[in-house]
Amino acid sequence: MDFDNNRPAPQRHDISEMGIKCAECDTLIKELPFLPTKRQDDTYGKLYCFECNKKRRPSFRGPRGGGGFGR
Repeated sequence: MDFDNNRPAPQRHDISEMGIKCAECDTLIKELPFLPTKRQDDTYGKLYCFECNKKRRPSFRGPRGGGGFGR
């Protein structure tokens, strides 16, 4: 069963005017699936662009290539 086809696309927030850059590649981040909030140290913490975040996420596919659901 493919779970992704049943989920709506996540809402994207335009943050281009905030001037936040990716913590990994230093590219200006234009959109995020959430609105970032400042931390106590007056920074947004480490935020990543879509491509760098995709590289950082672990793959859910095991050695057999399955999704790991219901096994």
